[in-house]
Amino acid sequence: MRMRPALALDAPRLAWIEQTQPLSAHWGEKGFAGEVANAASRIWCWEENGEIVGFLALRLAAGMCEILNLAVLPASCRQGIGFRLLAHALRDARARGAETVTLEVNVTNLPAISLYTKAGLAEWGRREKFYNGTDDALIMGIHL
Repeated sequence: MRMRPALALDAPRLAWIEQTQPLSAHWGEKGFAGEVANAASRIWCWEENGEIVGFLALRLAAGMCEILNLAVLPASCRQGIGFRLLAHALRDARARGAETVTLEVNVTNLPAISLYTKAGLAEWGRREKFYNGTDDALIMGIHL
């Protein structure tokens, strides 16, 4: 088990993992390749037995960090991988000068909301009917 930054060659695997989670952002390979190439972005990968089983993507600018995407393979869920990725991302953001971390999550994604709450994030607001014109987006954040 290890955590490492994503490389451009990881884009297909990241896109595949993302497709296993219906409520993830669904960037596809091009989206991941773009984020890996973006100097303001980081994608942290969790590996087990040499295979990426989860990731967290974030972007940092002007003292603010936004968590953009997080997914763990279904077979690896509920093993603490998402929490370890999130805890690492918060430490990384703080070390890189972020004062706040925010994210958006579908209000129907109760496992993700539970994870974010466990990590110390709180509800900061909502965007009504943000997802597919039906589901609200919960805006969550934390001051570092």
